[in-house]
Amino acid sequence: MNGLTQGKIALIISLTILFGQWTAMVVIHYTVGVFPPYLFVIPLLASLLIYFLIIVLIEYFILRKVKILYRTIGGMGKKMEKPSLKDPELFENLREQVQLFRDEKTIEIEALKENEKFRREFIGNVSHELKTPLTSIQGFVEILMDEAQSGKPAEVKYLQKIANNSDRLIDIVQDLTLITQAESNELQLNLERFHIYELLLEVIEALDDMAKAKGTKVEVRDLKHISYQVVADRQKIYQVLYNLIENAIFYCPEETKIAVRFFDLEHTVMIEVSDNGHGIAPEHLTRIFERFYRVDPNRSRAKGGSGLGLSIVKRIIETHGYTIQADSQVNKGTRFRFGLKKG
Repeated sequence: MNGLTQGKIALIISLTILFGQWTAMVVIHYTVGVFPPYLFVIPLLASLLIYFLIIVLIEYFILRKVKILYRTIGGMGKKMEKPSLKDPELFENLREQVQLFRDEKTIEIEALKENEKFRREFIGNVSHELKTPLTSIQGFVEILMDEAQSGKPAEVKYLQKIANNSDRLIDIVQDLTLITQAESNELQLNLERFHIYELLLEVIEALDDMAKAKGTKVEVRDLKHISYQVVADRQKIYQVLYNLIENAIFYCPEETKIAVRFFDLEHTVMIEVSDNGHGIAPEHLTRIFERFYRVDPNRSRAKGGSGLGLSIVKRIIETHGYTIQADSQVNKGTRFRFGLKKG
């Protein structure tokens, strides 16, 4: 309203009408005939009536529409003060709020479109990942059924392949369940204080055969920090370290060196897992934490990976209240870093 309240607007309009009536009456008075003086009071009374009517109209029509806009914006989760026409900046504030509201909704719509695209890709990836082991199981079962019908003894190797693919299916379902729980804030953490170095040794021992098969060496740097304790979910941090080191063994060439370091950041213990392998190109590095994303789809599937490992790592660390960063250089190696609360 450019600083005008409903009272000022009503006063201006009513005074304009009043002076217009008086001017007309004066002209008629001197050109046609004499008016009784009391008739000049009638325009004054009419102007007063118009004044109050204008105030009522503004209050119940204009402000009513403004309140509807405020309630609409406020009903979408935005806190707003109760509108008043006495506020000289009412319409300017309303314009700003509507603009902000529009911008927020535009961002939300774009996010929904992106999520819908991701959902379609996710469903396609899940279908593909489940199809591979299921097809293998189906094929081996048919072989066993044919042998049984022909009186041949069942081949143990076929049963073992069925068992392996069944285990892979279970792993995929468990990983999907964990990610779903983390994204819906339903992932429960069993927080406890433990030595992070001791947990790391358990992970290295569990992956020892895999590392030896490729001639890969996993070493812990800066042993002066082995006394560090952290407060976290021990089982889930085991899974984080296991996935990071397992990935490094899987995707790096033979005789690669994998190093784990600890850094003291006052209230946080920073854990770093690095290797001197092939590295990851920049166009892939920004997407490696996405579900089912693969830098090299053919190699990953041949190795039996589900493409969920790094996504799970990211969700677990975020549930602990921290983030994980990755940086890499092609032909020089990759490094992952994440923090945990110091115990």
